[in-house]
Amino acid sequence: MLLTWVRAIIVAVIFTLPVGAARAEAQWYYTGFLGVMTENVWYEVFSPGSIDFAGSDLVGVGLGWERPIGNSRFSYGLELQAVSHFGRQDHFEFNLPVVLRYRPENPVLPRLHSVAFGLGISHATKIPRVEIDRKGTSTRNFVYWMADMEFTLPRPDTSMYVRLHHRSDGYGFYDVSGGSTGVVFGWRKAF
Repeated sequence: MLLTWVRAIIVAVIFTLPVGAARAEAQWYYTGFLGVMTENVWYEVFSPGSIDFAGSDLVGVGLGWERPIGNSRFSYGLELQAVSHFGRQDHFEFNLPVVLRYRPENPVLPRLHSVAFGLGISHATKIPRVEIDRKGTSTRNFVYWMADMEFTLPRPDTSMYVRLHHRSDGYGFYDVSGGSTGVVFGWRKAF
């Protein structure tokens, strides 16, 4: 099942590449991030007074690639993540989302560089304890999605971001009902 998802994502990315596009338009980046897991449903984290922390943390690294979509303010890409969980759960997690990023022309927030949404696959080396405690069951493979807001830093090609880090059954895509949400802060460097 995991191999089928990886193949589908690779094919989707290849077929969306512009024919004859210059390689100079593509950009690679690496990222490091840390965060906390919550007991909440993803949308509940927008109500800070109602966040229930799960007593579990995460730290991760990622390697990403993105390419602008024509002359628009959108870009698309991939981000391969390796995540270590500690606290109530002690496993590794590997995620591969396809990411769509938008860079506003006149951002409302100071230094806002972009907003992004990514959707892909997630594999945990153990069934996550936080997910079992929330729903009574879970699985090692799930749908992964992320949403972030990225802010520029004074140093060129560097930024920081705040992100929702979410694993779920994909509204029934997997037979097991479950999921988990983390709030993540990260740093990103283009190269």
